[in-house]
Amino acid sequence: MTITDLLGVALKIEGSGYTYYSKLSQISSGKTKELFEELANDERAHAKTFEEILKGFKDKSKAPLNEEEVGYATTYAQEIIFPKLKDDEVPSSFKESLKKAIEVEKDSIIFYNEIKSLVPNLDALTKIIEEEQKHLRKLTIKLNGEDSFDMFSEGSMI
Repeated sequence: MTITDLLGVALKIEGSGYTYYSKLSQISSGKTKELFEELANDERAHAKTFEEILKGFKDKSKAPLNEEEVGYATTYAQEIIFPKLKDDEVPSSFKESLKKAIEVEKDSIIFYNEIKSLVPNLDALTKIIEEEQKHLRKLTIKLNGEDSFDMFSEGSMI
């Protein structure tokens, strides 16, 4: 497996994320619709970033990476991420839709960190990881309810 293979997986993850969030935005309204539209747009921007990164690796695409180093990332993609991407249907409940989105965001962060460990000087990838972490936080807040207790808010007992 080459770095372009791993980046191709990342591109597929972002494309699927765009599709999923777009579907959620179509069946949502108000602030929830705005959130899903924002996430879909972010995923589309991430896909474009991965396309640009891939262009930079054209000359290196034939250079295989050490199989031991990419073994974890490959297995993770095949066993954890791809099954979730195959099922791009929106769950019937809002809560389950959010849970699925949270799972995919977590999986993406783990996978992208693996790529980063193999190719450490990808600043664009660092930015994408940070944005995926923001997505994870926004979705978690939405899942827990916007009025839920926040231990970091002003006036908390901690």
